[in-house]
Amino acid sequence: MTTSAKDAYLVNKIAFLQEVLFLLVCKDNYANNPTTSMKQYVFIAVIFLAIAFQKCHKLPSSTIPACIQAKIEEIKKQPKWNPPAEVHEYRYNGKRVFFFSSNCCDQYNELFDENCNYICAPSGGYTGKGDRKCEDFKEKGEYVKMIWKDER
Repeated sequence: MTTSAKDAYLVNKIAFLQEVLFLLVCKDNYANNPTTSMKQYVFIAVIFLAIAFQKCHKLPSSTIPACIQAKIEEIKKQPKWNPPAEVHEYRYNGKRVFFFSSNCCDQYNELFDENCNYICAPSGGYTGKGDRKCEDFKEKGEYVKMIWKDER
């Protein structure tokens, strides 16, 4: 049974490199030919460097939904928050969600889905525990990446 790799192109590059290394190193080692040994190492180094410095394929990244980008643009129009505004992407209950930090103390940090529907406030507020509508977010929320941070 086979499984699909998340980064198939990377798996293919590694497999190719392994095959090249085997053919160059192992094949002639059986013949004990010292004159090709240095050529092999130089060739391996060139291939390794070519692969290492090759421009990485940009994985098909999931784009930021327009409504989330609009929320970010609205924040940019305001004076810089303290602490600075941040937007993080998570997976929560099988959905892609976006966590917006609050602009000051004792305010909710809000969670929105891809359509900008409010889900809950997993943290913040007077208690620091949010609005308690998604108390399982810390356990079930899977961090994906930072989408944006106000660096002004």
